[in-house]
Amino acid sequence: MKNNLSVKNGSALSSRFYTAILVWVMCTISINAQLKDILTEGLKTVDQINQSILNITSLSDEEENKIGTELEKEVLKGKKVVKEYKFSISKIFSNLKPYVKRKSINYGYKVVKDTAVNAYAIAGGRMFVNSGLINFLTNEDEIAYVIAHEISHNELKHCANRIQYAVRASKINPVLGSVVSIAYGIYRTPFSKEDEFAADENGVKLMQQAGYNVSGAISALEKIAKLEDRYEANKRGALNDFIASHPLAKQRIERLKKISK
Repeated sequence: MKNNLSVKNGSALSSRFYTAILVWVMCTISINAQLKDILTEGLKTVDQINQSILNITSLSDEEENKIGTELEKEVLKGKKVVKEYKFSISKIFSNLKPYVKRKSINYGYKVVKDTAVNAYAIAGGRMFVNSGLINFLTNEDEIAYVIAHEISHNELKHCANRIQYAVRASKINPVLGSVVSIAYGIYRTPFSKEDEFAADENGVKLMQQAGYNVSGAISALEKIAKLEDRYEANKRGALNDFIASHPLAKQRIERLKKISK
């Protein structure tokens, strides 16, 4: 009888123990879910606040164009601008330009003598295409993707957003040397993964509007993906928008294939 009672009591205790564990697990799951929701909402709030600050401190198109003019001088120091060859960059650029939304921005480009496989954009609609990238690519659709991608960094205000805090904090004329130097320093860091994805997506839309084939974006990135294994993150050049460690070209290809279906 005593043994039976012990067994019954043990069973009851075990039952209560497992019930308590189950309740604890369920509560923990519930709390974690609530925390996740709170954190998600919190991050949304932070993004909204950040966007509000960006809107409040936003540079005018005139200011951005002036900064672009001065920044271009800084970027081109020690570099040689060369004539177009292999492809008519002016024709491709002219085909894309009618579809930009920021009509007040002084969009323009320069072909720079540089063996690095690269192109990059700065505020004010200015972009630079290295001769190394032109030699590396094989058709107009690929070049159109590169130019459309760089245009998109300005269309989406990625270039302006990166420098406007520095400009506003300076409380001085935005085209003065000190501000331009700060801005150039900021541009030496890569765009975020989100910015690169967004520029790819918008660039593809521009390409399609101008009559270019999105396959050019895929094939250009496939070529670049093969190069990336040869580059180390610490050897990444300044103002490099294509040979980057974040995001990888392979990730960009996957996203473009999804949105182009």
